[in-house]
Amino acid sequence: MRVDAIDHEVARVEASLARLEGRRDAVTARVQELTREIELAKGRLAVKDEVEAFIEAVHGSASRRNLAAFETLLTALVQEVLPGEKPVALDLSTERGLASLDICVARPDGSLEDVLEDNGGALTNVIGMALRLIAVVKADVARFLALDEADCWIAPDRVSSFYRVLEDGAARLGVQCLAVSHHDLSQFSGHFHIARIAGEPLAGVDVVSSDTGSAWNDVQPGLRYIRLVNVQAYQDAMLSLTPGVNALIGRNNRGKSTFIRALRAVFYGEARDSLVRAGAKSAMVEIGVAAGRTLRFVRQPKRTPVNIWSLHERDGSIVEEQGMRYETGGRAVPDWVADLFQIRKVEDLDVHIAHQKFPVFLLGETASRRSAVLSIGQEASYIRDMLVIHRERCARDNALVRNGERELIGLTETLVDLDQLGAIKDDVAAARGQASAIKASVDRLERLQGRAESLARLGEALARARARAEATAELPEPERLATLASAVERSRERERIGRQVLRLTEALSRSRLRLDALRSLPSSVPALENPTAAQNILSRLSDFRSTVALAQGRLAQIDENLSAVQADMARLVEETGGLCPTCGSPVSAENLLTHHAHPPVERLTA
Repeated sequence: MRVDAIDHEVARVEASLARLEGRRDAVTARVQELTREIELAKGRLAVKDEVEAFIEAVHGSASRRNLAAFETLLTALVQEVLPGEKPVALDLSTERGLASLDICVARPDGSLEDVLEDNGGALTNVIGMALRLIAVVKADVARFLALDEADCWIAPDRVSSFYRVLEDGAARLGVQCLAVSHHDLSQFSGHFHIARIAGEPLAGVDVVSSDTGSAWNDVQPGLRYIRLVNVQAYQDAMLSLTPGVNALIGRNNRGKSTFIRALRAVFYGEARDSLVRAGAKSAMVEIGVAAGRTLRFVRQPKRTPVNIWSLHERDGSIVEEQGMRYETGGRAVPDWVADLFQIRKVEDLDVHIAHQKFPVFLLGETASRRSAVLSIGQEASYIRDMLVIHRERCARDNALVRNGERELIGLTETLVDLDQLGAIKDDVAAARGQASAIKASVDRLERLQGRAESLARLGEALARARARAEATAELPEPERLATLASAVERSRERERIGRQVLRLTEALSRSRLRLDALRSLPSSVPALENPTAAQNILSRLSDFRSTVALAQGRLAQIDENLSAVQADMARLVEETGGLCPTCGSPVSAENLLTHHAHPPVERLTA
């Protein structure tokens, strides 16, 4: 195996060892953390019952403080409306770890009577109305209350006291009230805003109500008016409201409760097709709210969606804020309606809008539920939440102990396996030392091999030097070499002179032959017998000379013209960018007219 491979393998093992050490450290930290969490969980579980008992004791104490105030308030209200009635007593107990509340009246002997089961309707009505006021305030919801015939079981001579208590409680608590009654309440209080039902159901009914706009400012919470369009007996009627107590009065079966039914449709989603006026295609309920806006509810039978909730600006346009359009269809009340107006059922109880056929509020509920409703929004609610959180935490602690101990066993086993890392680390360190020693030996061996190769090259050079030395040992002495060199030089000079003599001899021979030929010629030029032919030849020679002179002149002219043409061709080639205007191939002025020198090239067309 190569040294590089050994180093790589050792490095890989060291990296794996480092990862395992990191895992061991993480497992160790997790074991410590888990051990502490389990110990804390066991510690909390050890005091679970004590903590729960303490929370329940605090819960009971807080509930008793609230109930003492409730007893005083309810007793005062009852005796205001029903003088001489027994005082209200609230009996607090515990059922399955939850507070339970019985609403009773105290007999003179100290025994208790259940309000709903052991007393008359007048007392039930008064206490139910008072409980609604308390629940609306303590639930931290909209301070609005609609009562439908809440005075039905109260004697006529005590009705004024009932509404005086309602008026005083609403004023003190800042609750807007709408009371529907068949009594003529105008004689009871000058602070009421009273509207009356006029007309007959068969011919159509309407609402006679004064304008209440001056009682409101633009940002004040509350309902400004309720308008019914094609709702049961109403074609188009408006009930104006003030911030305090409002009363809608009229004889029985004239449609007073229709306004309560309309409110339950808008805020509780309790709408049926019978809400729509006979012959109309849809029913509409409009409620004036703060900032000049209008909350609109439309019921349209046999269509989808069957109900539509929408919020409108002063100009009638639908409100759009933060990318949300306030218009929703369906059967359930949209969340934005409950969030904006805070009129919703509290723990599934219709706190805000009383149903005429179910006037009793809270008295018919279980004792634990009565306690829960009256504790909403106060410290008892927080204490109940603490108890729930405590129980949830105990459940989590039990799960933590159960699952944590199981995890702790697995982690402990893992740590046992990882205990061998120390020995492995020592082995790896030894391997790293051996690898370093091997690498040092390899480096030394490579240096020795380099020196051996250098020695081999030096041996070869020495052998060649010795061979040259042996060859030079057989050479003559320097003086002898100089003599030989002079002799060689003289020999070369004689050879050169000999060659020159041969060339001169050949030239002399040729000269002698020409001399012999010249000696054989006659001494004088022979006379011509007939010189005509010679004269003709001379004449023709003269003509030839004239023709040659003429041709030379023409050639000169052609040369001039050719120079001009070449200049024109040079300009043409320069203007065309060095390309032939016919074939598009690169040319010069010298080969422009030589077509075979630049074969045609296919030119790109536009």
